[in-house]
Amino acid sequence: MSGRTAWRRRRWGLFAIGLGAAAACAEIGTGPNDAAAIEMEPFPSPSVVIGDTLRNINGVVAPVRAIVRNVRGDVIDDAPIRYLYAEFNRDSALRVDSATGIVVALRASSGADPRVAARVGGSLQVLRALVVTQRPDTVIAQPSPALLTTVFPDTGRFQATSNATQALSVGIRTRTNDALANVNAWPVRFELVAPANPTNDTNAVAFLVDDSGRPSTLDTSDVGGTAGRRVRVRAQRFPTGAAVETVIVRAVITYKGQPVAGSPLLLTGTVRRGTP
Repeated sequence: MSGRTAWRRRRWGLFAIGLGAAAACAEIGTGPNDAAAIEMEPFPSPSVVIGDTLRNINGVVAPVRAIVRNVRGDVIDDAPIRYLYAEFNRDSALRVDSATGIVVALRASSGADPRVAARVGGSLQVLRALVVTQRPDTVIAQPSPALLTTVFPDTGRFQATSNATQALSVGIRTRTNDALANVNAWPVRFELVAPANPTNDTNAVAFLVDDSGRPSTLDTSDVGGTAGRRVRVRAQRFPTGAAVETVIVRAVITYKGQPVAGSPLLLTGTVRRGTP
């Protein structure tokens, strides 16, 4: 349901490749200023809005960055890195400043997610895909998850999964021609409000997790425009009695540092203590 990739399906992994078959035979120098490897730093955001510049999650314009290392793994601070749009010869979705790494989205890509490249010398290059998306202007709450009944003993992978709610989720939309369309790959921040856990301390009675059960407060919307986080509860400590208790999660969605209409949203789920 969600792009719970963190951001989830689009993990911003690093990979370096050579520039064609000839690069496999290229000699790599061994000096302290000779480039031996290049890697891309995580993008400021997994997506860029059409007609806008790539920004970080706080809405500040931010470039893409790469790191170059020598054979000993030391960073070469003044390496002559050049940035470019990898599909420039067949598509014009992005404009990339070769010196600064500033990325601007001009239009939707005609194919798969466009890729930004960083190069140094004639044999080292790294690529990473960047989603071109629509401007988010509306946030709506998705239906609340079903009642969670905790299970005992609260140990092991199965119990950890069983003692987590289904995702408390939001839908991110953009209005086009008086209709709402889904916004893909947009970052959403979540905070557990009740029981309060602003730092997402995993030793607390409840904390936020992704679909794999890993602690996480940040998600990215999927192609359906949905993002969410689950609430993992410690069955021995929450709920404290037989009554059903409510968990509350705050979802914050911003664009250019300003809240999108409908944000923040409070999302609720219910938990009942099972039989120990």
